[in-house]
Order: sequence, then C-alpha cells, then structure tokens
Amino acid sequence: MSIPKILHQTWKDDNVPEHFAECVQSWKTHHPDWQYRLWTDQDNRQLIADRYHWFLETYDRYPKAIQRADAIRYFILHRFGGMYVDLDFMCCKPLTPLLEGQACVVGREPVQHCRHHRVTNLLCNALMSAVPGHAFFEDVIQRLPEFIGHVENKEPILSSTGPIMMSRVFEDFAAPDSVTVVPSRYLYPLTLHQAAQYRLAGCTGVDLSSAFAIHLFYGTWWKTDAWDRKWRGYYKAKSLLQQCGRSLWRRSSA
Repeated sequence: MSIPKILHQTWKDDNVPEHFAECVQSWKTHHPDWQYRLWTDQDNRQLIADRYHWFLETYDRYPKAIQRADAIRYFILHRFGGMYVDLDFMCCKPLTPLLEGQACVVGREPVQHCRHHRVTNLLCNALMSAVPGHAFFEDVIQRLPEFIGHVENKEPILSSTGPIMMSRVFEDFAAPDSVTVVPSRYLYPLTLHQAAQYRLAGCTGVDLSSAFAIHLFYGTWWKTDAWDRKWRGYYKAKSLLQQCGRSLWRRSSA
C-alpha cells in the first residue's frame, strides 16, 4: 500500500492567519495532484467522537489546546493516512523521493534540539506521513493516555503529546524498521533560533540546498508578537554580521 496523496493541516477554524498563506500555498504548488484537507477544531473533535470514542474523555481533558492539536494529527494519519504538515512549514520541492516506497516517514529534529531535550533522537510531529492504520501510529494513539501529566526537561506539552512523547513511543516500538526516520537536513535544517533568524531577517548561515522543506517554528502556542518584536533587531544584526564575515573571508581568499 502506498501513502495516500492527502495533505492534512489543522487550525482552530477556517480562518487561517494570513502569515501562513505562503507556506500553505507552497505545499499545494509542489504537490498539485494531492487532495488538501484543512481540519478545524470542530472537525477534530468529531473525528474522535465518531471513530475513537474511547479517547474522547482524554481528548476533552487536555488543559491546553495545543495538546489536542498535537493528539489529533496522530489520529488523522491513523485513520486516513497521507501527510500531516504544520502550517508553519515551507515546502521547497516535492517530497516524492522521501515518500516513495515507504509506509511511514517522520523527521529527526536538529542535533542541538536533541541535546537540549536530553534525548538521543527527537522525532518531530510537525511533518509526518503514513499509510492508514500504520502500527506506529496505532502505538502512539494507544499510549497517549499514559503520557498525561508526563513531564521531561520541564516541557509538559512536548512530553505529553508532542515530539518527546512520540520519540519515547518510538524507542519502545516493536517494528522500528517499518518507520523511515529522515535526517534533519531534509526537513528540519534549521534550529528554532536559526528559523527565527530566517523568518525575521531573511537569511541564516545554514546551507539549505538539501532541504525538501523548512520548519519555521512559529510556535504560535507559546510565542507572542512581542517575542518577534524583541528578537527582530537582534537577528537582523546577526545576519548583517554573518554577511560581512563572509564578504571579508572571500576578499582575504581572493
């Protein structure tokens, strides 16, 4: 069975913020033959109520909306298959070479994130692809209830429903060879702070030539507009210094 050509994204309602428009369009442009589905909060709860009623109490009990947003993506892929992508992900080229012949594909976050969160492999849930009913996502959805209240490295969201939780499930997964873990350079070439520099200042010192997509780490569930305003000047200055450094290096090498 091939991964269905269905692209899933979620937002609280049909009014997706304008600053995500370029990212959303990038996926449609590079995957024109894929069906596009935007899931709203109402759609998400209805899926749980209709198909996974055993999880509804847990779903409703999550204290944060981001935990429900995290959880639902696993159920969507388990039920329908396809590719789930966060709204703050920019597609650079078709992901076909990464998906062909695969049953389940997830990406590894940058090594700096692994060190920060004290895990060997940090598998990110911002972009995932699978055939319907894949055993890994069966494991994830079945084990979600046991991670309620779980906290590692002072990260309750990441530990209960996000990448840390998913990484812990993968560590225990009985058939890891059925999951293709993509190196960070293909899907997560930028760290959180490098992505902020890319968004706010337009460039980084990172080679992005291998990237199929770039996660911009908007972090709408924890960042505010004030965060961007605070760091915009810093990242613009950093980018300018990097450009000056490269220019001086080229001159000295000439």
